Amino acid sequence: MLAFLAKLGIGSIVSRLAAAYEAKQRAETDREKLAADERIKVLEAKRDVLVREAAHGGFASWIRPLFALPFVVFVWKVVVWDVVLQQGATDPLSPHMTDIMMVVIGGYFLSRTAEKVTRIVRRK
Repeated sequence: MLAFLAKLGIGSIVSRLAAAYEAKQRAETDREKLAADERIKVLEAKRDVLVREAAHGGFASWIRPLFALPFVVFVWKVVVWDVVLQQGATDPLSPHMTDIMMVVIGGYFLSRTAEKVTRIVRRK
């Protein structure tokens, strides 16, 4: 599951960008170096678009939190109301919805981590 989530969004671009830089260093011919340079430029452009979208604010910055909100509310309700306060019992999510919750919440935390790593790498 984590491997799948790491392939999404900026995490995917960062890992593919690292692989492209390595390919450029291993390149033995001018043709291989040129192909690696082109791949790097495309990946850097994609990375820059994702970073700008994340930093831009507006409606686009609310998409992930709004998508995660129902699952956050569900988890809080189950943990606080059902378990801690013992005031109720919530029906479990279907296996399909549980998978979606894991992707949404996992993707939220993994993409934020990848964004922070990208900023650190860009500073160096």
